[in-house]
Amino acid sequence: MKSENEKHFLHARERIPWATQTNAKRQNPAWGAFMPPFIERAKGCRMWDLDGREFIDYRCALGPIILGYGFAEVDEAVREQMQRGVLFSMASPLELETAEAIIRNVPWLEQVRFMKTGADACTACVRLARAYTGREHILTAGYHGYHDTFALNWPTPGVPEVLREYVHDFQYNDLEAIDAAFEQFGSQLAAVIVEPYDWGLEIGNAFLQKLRQKCDEYGTVLIFDEVLTGFRLALGGAQAYFGVTPDLAAFAKAMANGYPVSAFAGKKQFMQQLEKTIITTTYAGETLSLAACRKTMDILSQQPVHEHIFKMGDMLKAGFADILTECGLPARAAGVPAAPFIHFDSADEQKNLDLHNRLFAKLFENGIFANERWFINFSHQPLDIEQTLEALRRACRML
Repeated sequence: MKSENEKHFLHARERIPWATQTNAKRQNPAWGAFMPPFIERAKGCRMWDLDGREFIDYRCALGPIILGYGFAEVDEAVREQMQRGVLFSMASPLELETAEAIIRNVPWLEQVRFMKTGADACTACVRLARAYTGREHILTAGYHGYHDTFALNWPTPGVPEVLREYVHDFQYNDLEAIDAAFEQFGSQLAAVIVEPYDWGLEIGNAFLQKLRQKCDEYGTVLIFDEVLTGFRLALGGAQAYFGVTPDLAAFAKAMANGYPVSAFAGKKQFMQQLEKTIITTTYAGETLSLAACRKTMDILSQQPVHEHIFKMGDMLKAGFADILTECGLPARAAGVPAAPFIHFDSADEQKNLDLHNRLFAKLFENGIFANERWFINFSHQPLDIEQTLEALRRACRML
């Protein structure tokens, strides 16, 4: 007899490409049959699938859940706004109130405009940089969404090949590639757009400082894609964490605890290019998400959210290290406390991948929704971390 998960999945595949709306939420067969294709409900740091199985969640909806699922104060702010209306024929005063709340937490910002997705916000930043500089080429490192400009390293049917003349990729923390790119294209570069941290093994202080120096030297606009780092790495995002200030930034995931809103923001001289070029969308001023964002910004600044997240992350990472040593696996604990992870580091890459996949399969089987980077939210408590580490120890022993 098929499980509810399996029956729903087979039906969904007939009606929905991928059976989901999001690439990163597609089923991964390598992670085993216990990884649920659907989640029916969630609360705090826990989720339940269609078969009623409970998971401690470290994916946090791919990053947006910073406070916890169903966080009461945020949901109440949304319910209150719902009584006033969701979308109007003119701007809502909530747009200004929410922009002010963001700027209080990220003081280098001068102006903010709202969108709905991180991809939209990144694309808007690039448009503004091109309008400001009058140049067309961009330099990019990392993932910035599905739009044509950023999809050239994927299978590219439907993406104009001519874009390769204007979009130049380089790898995070590759200082030599930065010098080479600016030497070749510097006078033509409108912008550098970069994830200020790629959640990997290296911390990019020197990398970001190098980009800032090169952009200043060549009159190029520096854009931070803070879709994932914003409000998770620190209250002020990557700019506060690394001490390097960009010209423009895109925000999205942790800014409203799961409600759909994004923003592009930055210095006034760049944002004012909107007087020249039009970037507009009907639903950017949708009030429920703005109410959630404003309340989330207040909570992040008034409660010890990041202190708690880093404390729980340190506890999880230390547990990773102890268990890996205890079990003798070729791996180590890595990453920042807000998103630690297990890095298999034997000389055999195929063995590393196999161990990683087998470990994740066992974790799902034991009620842990593992992730490539283990995101912590404000609702994770020491007991959740302890239960997670107990499950990890069992899984590692089985490996």
